[in-house]
Amino acid sequence: MASKTGMNSGLILRFDDLCPTVNWQIWDPLEELLVEFGIKPIISVIPDNRDKALILGRPGEDFWGRVQTWQQRGWTIGLHGYQHCYLTKDAGMYGRAARSEFAGLPYEVQEIKLQNAVRIFHQHGVKPEVWVAPAHSFDSDTIEILLSLGVHIINDGYALYPYADEQGVVWIPQQVGRFRKLPVGIWTVCFHFNEWNTADLEQFRNDLRRFRRQIISVNDVLHFCKGRRNWAHAGVARLLGASLRIGRPLREGLRQRQWSARSKGFGHPHGNSG
Repeated sequence: MASKTGMNSGLILRFDDLCPTVNWQIWDPLEELLVEFGIKPIISVIPDNRDKALILGRPGEDFWGRVQTWQQRGWTIGLHGYQHCYLTKDAGMYGRAARSEFAGLPYEVQEIKLQNAVRIFHQHGVKPEVWVAPAHSFDSDTIEILLSLGVHIINDGYALYPYADEQGVVWIPQQVGRFRKLPVGIWTVCFHFNEWNTADLEQFRNDLRRFRRQIISVNDVLHFCKGRRNWAHAGVARLLGASLRIGRPLREGLRQRQWSARSKGFGHPHGNSG
């Protein structure tokens, strides 16, 4: 259980891919749940979305006014890249996916993109508080530029607890994609709500009831960041990184086998009608 003074464990909730054309039919009731349960999540906002996969409906009314409201509530606003378009096949520092909007690009190109991203936030009266990289992919140049632009917190990487590095970057690790019972550590749970349906919303409500006492905010954990990462954190980072690198090919292979089975007639006799 997490306490505000001596925190042994806690869950930070993060919601990715907020932009004017998200799945508002899911987000609107989801936002109501966050308010109802008093959750202060990380909201990852794309400054200038150009990703066609995230054009899921008509633009919501006064999107940036809503972002301002989220920040006023004490929710943490994440800078989620610039246009959410992958330009390289560079997996970046953590190697989670071989695609990136930033990693591998020249310093000057990254600088222009990030300056534009921050400028858009400021034009709409929003302060970027945390860096949230699309596909978890960025490099040392990205970090250097973010620091020069006043963004000092990164929600990524593997560790048991948040920590500060030698550059003064505050790292809040992001390790899981669903609610879990975890006895120690601060764990960011990352949700991609655009893919949800009403059943997922109901499951989320049930999970909030079950895990509410463990859910914390970014502000609750910043005092951890005065310390450096120790040997235990480094060991956890290696284990989590290895499990992710091993697990992804296994999951992708399973999906490919399932697809192959369906294509040979082992699935629905008339194919997938969804």
